[in-house]
Amino acid sequence: MTRTSGALRRVVLREDHLGASTFVERGWNLIAIGDFSGAEVALLQALELAPSDISARALLGWALMRQGTYDEAEMVLTQLLADDPLHAMARVNLGYVQMRKGEYLAASELLENCSQQIRDPKAALYARFYLGLLFFAQRDFAGAEHCFRKSVTLAPNFIEGYYELGRAQFAGGRDEEARATWKTGHAANRFNVWGKRCVEAIRRADRGERAPTYS
Repeated sequence: MTRTSGALRRVVLREDHLGASTFVERGWNLIAIGDFSGAEVALLQALELAPSDISARALLGWALMRQGTYDEAEMVLTQLLADDPLHAMARVNLGYVQMRKGEYLAASELLENCSQQIRDPKAALYARFYLGLLFFAQRDFAGAEHCFRKSVTLAPNFIEGYYELGRAQFAGGRDEEARATWKTGHAANRFNVWGKRCVEAIRRADRGERAPTYS
């Protein structure tokens, strides 16, 4: 039994969705600042109170996948989609998992489809962003830059988008544009973990080094 299966399969007579909502909100806030292990803990607490909570399950899949536990994340997301096939964010995150597992064609089809839907703007944003990561993994830096630029246009406070946009520009040989992008990302939120990584990316670029992969 995996570490999540107990929370997902636990049967309770009366679920406490109100109590779970506090942990769901905490989980999302932790995901937003890049604390994925902390988010996992909070979301498992939510599922102890309300094992069927769709939001908690979707966010748990997100937290797991960003820690690199792709098989476990895929299990959570697949089970959720069996119950709610139209859950846009779960579909997007499944596309991310497929990408990280090297299933590029399946990931591309799923993410492209999700990026065109209008029901969930957040899911559309991340679908476009993950497509950028997919293009980058395939060394299509122009395609990656297009997706990342679209992401920060849709969400100017999406600092992770600036970080990855700069990486695509730097990898494409446009060092000064990359530095300008990272400066913009840092200025947008200098206290955000991604804002700090933008500054570190500039320092690395000054040493002739590429910024590391975090996403």
